[in-house]
Amino acid sequence: MRPKWLSRIIDYIRGRDPVAEYLAWLSSYGRVTEGRILDSQQDDTGTTTVYYRYKIANVDYETSQKLKPEQLGNGQVYTPGSSVMVRFDPRNPGSSILP
Repeated sequence: MRPKWLSRIIDYIRGRDPVAEYLAWLSSYGRVTEGRILDSQQDDTGTTTVYYRYKIANVDYETSQKLKPEQLGNGQVYTPGSSVMVRFDPRNPGSSILP
């Protein structure tokens, strides 16, 4: 088995981005649950970050995500208190994304 650092170098040389590939997989194939927006915050550069909570197997998870430009068009969906669809990794429920 290759050391992790060597795998990262090989991925870099090949032009692969494993994090982007994982997020694309999660967005398409992750399991779906309901979440609730807790708060949203906009920084000086105009980037909006939303904080949300969801529950899997009676365990509460809280996390945040920076919204993509196409998500900002649906700003009313991400207002505090609103219900949203959350996609999560069934093998690691703490990993989630707002599609």
